[in-house]
Amino acid sequence: MYNRYSDISKFITDTGQLCTESDGYVYLSREEDYDIAVDMESCYGSLDEVRSFLAFLAKHICELDNLVQRFNQKNRMKQSGYVCLPSPDWVLRFDYSQSMEKEPAPQKKAFPFELEIIYIEEPNIIVFDYWCTNKNTQLDVTFEYRDTRFFLRKYGSFDCIPDNWEQSLMSENTLNP
Repeated sequence: MYNRYSDISKFITDTGQLCTESDGYVYLSREEDYDIAVDMESCYGSLDEVRSFLAFLAKHICELDNLVQRFNQKNRMKQSGYVCLPSPDWVLRFDYSQSMEKEPAPQKKAFPFELEIIYIEEPNIIVFDYWCTNKNTQLDVTFEYRDTRFFLRKYGSFDCIPDNWEQSLMSENTLNP
C-alpha cells in the first residue's frame, strides 16, 4: 500500500486552481482521482492565506501517508489491550507506549484506511481524517509542521509521539533483541 498517493499529477498543486467549493472544501485531488479535500470551515485562515501551503501539502501527501502506514506497521495494539495507570477518581488513563507492540509480525491485511479530509485548525498543525474501507470507523492522525519538516504527533488515541520515534524503535530493538 505504500506510495498509493504517489501520482502527483492527480493532485492540484497549482495555487491558481485551488478554490473553495460550495460544500466548504478545497479539493487537493479530484473525485475521480483520490478525492482528498481540506475543510476550510475549520481552517485557521482564508484560502488566500493558506493557498501556497495547500499546494505544498498536496505535494507531500504521499510521504505523509507512508509515514502513517509505517507507524501502523511498527506500532500496533497488543493482544492484551491497554495498560491502565493509577488515576484519580473520574479519570481513566492508559499508558499507550506499554500498550503497543514494538515491531509486530507483518500484517496479513493492507492498511484499511483511505485519506478523505484534511483539517488545518492551526498554522502548524495538520490533521488527516482517514476513513476505514471495511467498517464504519475513522482514524485521526495529527502532524506538526516545524522547521520545514512534518512530524507525526498523534495516531488515533496514541498521542505525544516523539520526533525520532523510528530511531528510538530501532535502538530499543537493538538493546532488547
